[in-house]
Amino acid sequence: MLLQPGDPLVLVSEHLDALHLAIVWSARLAGLAAGVNALELLRLRESLSETGVWRDSTLAPSWGALRLALVASRFRVVLLLQLAGACLLFAFPGTPLGGVAALGLCVTTLLSASRFRGTVNGGSDAMLFTVLGGLAIAQQPWSGPLLREAGFLYVAAQLSLSYARAGFVKIRERTWWTGAAMASFVALPAYGVPAWVPSDRGLLRVAGVGVLCFECLSPLAWVGPVACNVVIAAAVLFHGGAAAVFGLNRFLLAWCAALPALWYAAQRVA
Repeated sequence: MLLQPGDPLVLVSEHLDALHLAIVWSARLAGLAAGVNALELLRLRESLSETGVWRDSTLAPSWGALRLALVASRFRVVLLLQLAGACLLFAFPGTPLGGVAALGLCVTTLLSASRFRGTVNGGSDAMLFTVLGGLAIAQQPWSGPLLREAGFLYVAAQLSLSYARAGFVKIRERTWWTGAAMASFVALPAYGVPAWVPSDRGLLRVAGVGVLCFECLSPLAWVGPVACNVVIAAAVLFHGGAAAVFGLNRFLLAWCAALPALWYAAQRVA
């Protein structure tokens, strides 16, 4: 008997196809993000030396038994392994080898956090670790459909919570409504904001309110595919703008790696 659209078996097959597609894209983006992170840290040779800000003699007391892997000369090996794992994850997404690579990248990410006594780039490293953890579960050969889906939906939930929590914290701050918060960020010399970025308070106020609206309304992505596509487009614009203005490229890559999970979640609840 031929299966008809709407038949339960057809729906299950469609969900599995959507899940695989989302895992593939998330793995490729996560591999790119992990590779860029490794390359950035490999360039910090002077900063990791005894004349740098992250010298072994200062940080080593907190490493404990991990000291053997985290001293500057050996930590570069960890970063090279991370780069290799990133290449494997990018090249073999949605496969058991990709699952092994994602698991290995979880380990190198934790080692990196231990090396610097915390994440190097704040929330972006934490989000990337969440994505890698979900991918490690979703790509294992022993993971059944339910476990694969659960691991991936966890990434989508964490992504939505990260936006919503940030938005509801900001919404209580008057400076985000007046543009003062955005003005203070633009004025910080550490960000090296390009000269073309406007400093007009009115425009910065619009930008600040736009950020509030995006973050607070982002949970609407779970309503359905159309709303999710709008949220994803807004997220790419938000993180792309932050990368262009403030140089936050790690946030762009890490959060984009999580967006396919949100896309799948919207397909699942539709």
